[in-house]
Amino acid sequence: MADEFADVEVGPEPAAGARVQIRKPDGKRVVRRFEKEGPVRALYAFIVQSDDDAQAGRPFVLKAGFPPKDLIGDIDGTFESCGLDGGAVQMVWRVD
Repeated sequence: MADEFADVEVGPEPAAGARVQIRKPDGKRVVRRFEKEGPVRALYAFIVQSDDDAQAGRPFVLKAGFPPKDLIGDIDGTFESCGLDGGAVQMVWRVD
């Protein structure tokens, strides 16, 4: 997973954009803005590029909504079309 997203351009954080709260497995929370029309792929890239374990190749799942839904199916959708603006995303380490 890390190889797939390591080179994806995340871009600078916009002053106004889709605000997403990421709940990490260790309980920490990270809030970041992304372009509203940007692809959800940028969120995966942000995680891989900013989390040491994910960068080292540890697989993870991102879930949002209620009931929580895996976002991988919406990876090419936009933050706005996926309803992530102002939402929370939970990051969970994948156990195979």
